[in-house]
Amino acid sequence: MSGRALRVGWSVGGALILLSGCSLGTHSDATATASPSVASAPPPVGSVEHPRPVECVDGTPYRNGTPVPPRRPTNPAGSPTSASAAPPPTPTAHPPTRSTHYAPTPSTSRGTSHGTSTPSADLDVTVGPLTWQGLRGLADGDQRDQGVPNSGGWHYRIQSLVSPGAVVTVTVGTQQRARAGLEFGGEYGSTPTPAVTFHACPGSPTSFRGSFFVAGDGRACVPLDVRVGDAPARHVVISFFSGRCPA
Repeated sequence: MSGRALRVGWSVGGALILLSGCSLGTHSDATATASPSVASAPPPVGSVEHPRPVECVDGTPYRNGTPVPPRRPTNPAGSPTSASAAPPPTPTAHPPTRSTHYAPTPSTSRGTSHGTSTPSADLDVTVGPLTWQGLRGLADGDQRDQGVPNSGGWHYRIQSLVSPGAVVTVTVGTQQRARAGLEFGGEYGSTPTPAVTFHACPGSPTSFRGSFFVAGDGRACVPLDVRVGDAPARHVVISFFSGRCPA
């Protein structure tokens, strides 16, 4: 009898130890796997993941070949600045003149700035609804006639013409992302950024003024990915005073 009692005692004790170990193990695993939820910060505006938006109001819409100033946000009626912003309705014998705020608009008909004339169509680079006017002409020629050296590189001003209502995203390829950037934008500024998204005005082709930036001597073959809406990106290579670039 004492032997059987001893064996029963050992069996009961072993079962209790086993249950205690399982309970402790389960509790330990639950504690180890539990981790606090950490919300990651959104990508910055102008990054490849969040291209800088270039809106309709940042450009100049065209109607029948004539530039039309975009409508800017206005103050609500009754606000302190609304009365001073509206011109008095006094009669005048002279035709109304355009505000000096849009004085630079006539120059948007030029494809490249800094001493160049309106380029011919064969110098344009067109990808879907986006046309860079005169961009192909920067492959060679007088660099100082086409760009401005400043801030550790060269700035080449180019007009980007986008078809009515189109949304086009342009991204600098990884090979030149450390040297090249896009200087387009409105409220976010125009510092060089690797990606921008153009939002053309509905019903009108829209011209966006801006520049391409190339660091150092300003000479490079810059790959660009152009995506229209959600369609697959199309790849182009632009030569900035580097002669013929491989596709």
